Amino acid sequence: MNTNSFAAHTAGPPEARLLTFHNWVHLNRGDRITVSRPGHLPEPGTVDDVSDDARYFWARIDGRGRVLVFHGDGSVIHTFHPATGRHHASHSA
Repeated sequence: MNTNSFAAHTAGPPEARLLTFHNWVHLNRGDRITVSRPGHLPEPGTVDDVSDDARYFWARIDGRGRVLVFHGDGSVIHTFHPATGRHHASHSA
């Protein structure tokens, strides 16, 4: 997938707020997310575990299993907060 195509698939909704990987410290086990990894279409899943320093986390991708997401791998993470109905985005790079 080329860079323009990846960008088109990873753009969040208009109310999305782009966050850096430093905000991964706010991820919790069970949070619903969408993981957009370079070369892959966005995949919905759930946060499974976050490292103590929040430099990486494991996600369970719906119907597929676990994937490791780490700082610098180029992934874009969108979280959905049902209480506010808002999406938030986070880059690993």
